[in-house]
Amino acid sequence: MWLNRQSVDAIQILLALAEVRPALLRASDIASRTGITPLNVQKTVHALGGTGLLEALRGRSGGVRLMRDPGSITLASIVRAFEPNDCPAGFLPWTTVDARISKVLFQAHRGFFQPLEEMTLGALMGDVRLHGQRPVGGSAAAGTASPPAASTSV
Repeated sequence: MWLNRQSVDAIQILLALAEVRPALLRASDIASRTGITPLNVQKTVHALGGTGLLEALRGRSGGVRLMRDPGSITLASIVRAFEPNDCPAGFLPWTTVDARISKVLFQAHRGFFQPLEEMTLGALMGDVRLHGQRPVGGSAAAGTASPPAASTSV
């Protein structure tokens, strides 16, 4: 299973907000910290607006802030805002899907989401610091490799 780019961007944006919580960040600051284009930051923040995870304030002193404790936000709750909720077999008519295949696809789908259900933004923040790297948008400590930026697949 693939994560779309907006799902990965949303995780990065919320992680950046978690690290300055309860302060506000402007879209341009989020873009600088994460390397996400300002337009994609705006699109992703808009899409996240209905999740209750962040608050966007307009105006001269506006910005975006994380609304919940990072330890209570699972990566799965972020990803589900951008990915289909159904198992891939749900997209096919039952007349074309063998029940055995459907079962395997369902198990694969559940297996994909399990680590996302277990990891919170708060734990991810601690994980990043444990590995000697600066948080989102920062440079890695000397001799420490950065994680790949490509989409995740299973």
